[in-house]
Amino acid sequence: IDFRGDPASALLEVLDPEQNAAFSDHYLEVPFDLSKLMFITTANLLDPIPPALLDRMEVIEFPGYMEEEKVQIVRRFLIPRQLEQTGVKELSFSDAVIRTLIREYTHEAGVRNLEREISNICRKVARRLAEHKPAPKIIGKQSLVKYLGPPHFTVGAAEESDQVGVATGLAWTEAGGDTLSIEVSIVPGKGALTLTGQLGEVMQESAQAALSYARSRAEQWGFGDLDFDKIDIHIHVPEGAVPKDGPSAGVTIATALISALTGRAVSRDVAMTGEITLRGRVLPIGGLREKALAAHRAGLKTMLLPKRNRPDVSEVPPRLRKRLNFVFVDSMDQVLPVALSAQADESTTARLREE
Repeated sequence: IDFRGDPASALLEVLDPEQNAAFSDHYLEVPFDLSKLMFITTANLLDPIPPALLDRMEVIEFPGYMEEEKVQIVRRFLIPRQLEQTGVKELSFSDAVIRTLIREYTHEAGVRNLEREISNICRKVARRLAEHKPAPKIIGKQSLVKYLGPPHFTVGAAEESDQVGVATGLAWTEAGGDTLSIEVSIVPGKGALTLTGQLGEVMQESAQAALSYARSRAEQWGFGDLDFDKIDIHIHVPEGAVPKDGPSAGVTIATALISALTGRAVSRDVAMTGEITLRGRVLPIGGLREKALAAHRAGLKTMLLPKRNRPDVSEVPPRLRKRLNFVFVDSMDQVLPVALSAQADESTTARLREE
């Protein structure tokens, strides 16, 4: 195929069993029998692949490494290889330091950058040894800052206390799972809904659906006397420089919104994920394995997830299944009793009604 060719069209011809028995190469002009060959291709994204070509392919998806897998890869393979290449004989890394490297110095699905950072440390230690200067035998967290500089990334963590109008969601990313805080503020106004945090169209629609659900259940949750035409609702997702999109934040948005309207705090130990409908039904999501890892990493104890995702829990490592309390829900009516505190903040509800 030359620079003007279409790889997708060529692959369609190659993979079509009705044609590939006499595939003709345009350079040699010689027919080839490709009917008994298997072609293996790799791709980072499926979206650019034309549907007709994707239909002829068997897709095998490889998830990124989990943190526990990365720790074992580092300890068994990467560190010994870098010590051998740099000639450093006595140098050890604790598990805490390895986890810090994974969480705060690299942000990837694989381990390529992780090996680069370990190589940087080993080379700098080797240089000090070659110059007959004091060199550490054990790499601690202070040594990481000395050799690699300050951390490059931050990891999600649970809130320090139960908060009104703040709920913790879970998101899937290319580098694994992460937590997603959603904040809701209610101020005097004219019934406007403001969304900030560089949200995509799907998340904006989830916010609209969450608001419609909240208004339809106002009497049930105790704010039926609230005049929505006299308040403005502001929904914000921190880290506004990072684009965010996806339907699985619907449950989290609805929980934070109803928390702000009722004055009932959201439990700091609870994370949630799921798409929401106008009737408050919770629909299934993807990426459960990564999201469960993110919840555990952030120190969360309970994870609310759609009931239809129950079979997917088998993908979560057994160690995490023991440490996380999975609560399966069908509707928001089951989410809110678990996520919200029993008592409302009277000052918050009084302020809303006065306004």
